[in-house]
Amino acid sequence: MSGKLVTAVIYDNRPEAEVCVSMLDAYGIYALANYLLDTGRLGLIHVQVADCDLDAAKGLIGSASKEGD
Repeated sequence: MSGKLVTAVIYDNRPEAEVCVSMLDAYGIYALANYLLDTGRLGLIHVQVADCDLDAAKGLIGSASKEGD
């Protein structure tokens, strides 16, 4: 992995975040779920990817959420 980690999507529970991480990994995108505290959104799970993979990750996440509707 190269580049800095950036948040691709935010979940309010760890199981959904872990499913997202697994899906991204299946497509060859390194991802991890971080429990991050910030003042505006306490206790949310940030799925992070390398900045160079952000667009691809968001595209996969968006297509997966449309399939689940």
